Amino acid sequence: MEQPNKNPILLIIPDVHGRTFWKRAIMQYPELPTVFLGDYLDPYTSIEGILPSDALFEFQDILQYKNENPDRVTLLLGNHDIHYFDYKINSSRKDWQNHEKIAQLFSRNLSHFQLTKLINAGGKQFLLSHAGIIPGWIERHFEVIDLSDTKRLADLLNEQLADLKKFKVFVTSALMDVSASRWGTAEYPSIVWADVEDHQLEKHRLPNVYQVFGHTRQDYRPIIANDYANLDCRKAFLLMEDGTIEQVTA
Repeated sequence: MEQPNKNPILLIIPDVHGRTFWKRAIMQYPELPTVFLGDYLDPYTSIEGILPSDALFEFQDILQYKNENPDRVTLLLGNHDIHYFDYKINSSRKDWQNHEKIAQLFSRNLSHFQLTKLINAGGKQFLLSHAGIIPGWIERHFEVIDLSDTKRLADLLNEQLADLKKFKVFVTSALMDVSASRWGTAEYPSIVWADVEDHQLEKHRLPNVYQVFGHTRQDYRPIIANDYANLDCRKAFLLMEDGTIEQVTA
């Protein structure tokens, strides 16, 4: 029996990259609202032995799972997803052999994806995205917005996916802002490219919200700090009713 206020309210699936841990997690929590943090493709083949074709198979299974559970499952986009919207983008481990098929899958299913997910737990707001939001990036690409209005901010970002042609422009004009730590030149990395080190800077933190993201690969354990959590460690996690984050044990 769950302890009072320790009931799970959300299942969080960090970067998949062709791995199968997500299937074990949803089998354990089949009725729980679920958020995937993006990066479904482009496996670490040399390290983990997962082939690009394996990752494509898992991605198709995830899309089917979303189709079967449209209101319960949220799919976010990561940097290893958005580069399939533009042939000119050549970032790491991109599956060029299956590029056309993958691009079509994203295009046909664009309405299934979001950039952010906002949820309340334990008396505070949790903002989920692939790599976290840096205020300077928002200020660069959008008209003046109250950064403390987290719902409006989340809605604004998700609205960018309403039109495929406009979203493709948004990919190259804003989402591909990459900092020098990742071979880019942007002062403020985007919501799919920010690293955990960026969130450690006071000026890069959003007010009044706890950010949850993946993207920055951790070897064994997540980083769960006072105002953010980086969960990219090949495991699933639970957001509890009291606002704590716990690892799925199975």
